[in-house]
Amino acid sequence: METKTKQAAERPLEELTEHELLVEIARDQKRSARNGRIAARAAAVLAAVFLILLLVLVPVIRQASGTLAEAESLVAQLQGSLELGDELTENLNSMVTSNTDTVNKALSQVGKLDIDSLNQSIRELADILAPLARLFGR
Repeated sequence: METKTKQAAERPLEELTEHELLVEIARDQKRSARNGRIAARAAAVLAAVFLILLLVLVPVIRQASGTLAEAESLVAQLQGSLELGDELTENLNSMVTSNTDTVNKALSQVGKLDIDSLNQSIRELADILAPLARLFGR
């Protein structure tokens, strides 16, 4: 009977008897059912794999998100520190510039002093104060 059905599968459908057609339909349904079970199992396996991946990746993504937020916060703090450093540098630069001007003015005034006249004035003052110092016993 098996050889008859194999021969039946090789013949056109119009030439098959009702019994042979029913056998072919039953075989086809069995194949379809088997293929459907295989597809359902494959879909279940894929769903399980996706679920496992999801369970594994969600904590990793959350951790990465937290790490990125911390990095963002650090970058903001660094930017604030750099701005403060820029401000300090500008203040220091202006202070050095203003002090340089003041020192230059003072040196200019010292340069204008007549040291000989100053020494002469000091000697004259000492001569004037000497009698007063003797008066007070010094």
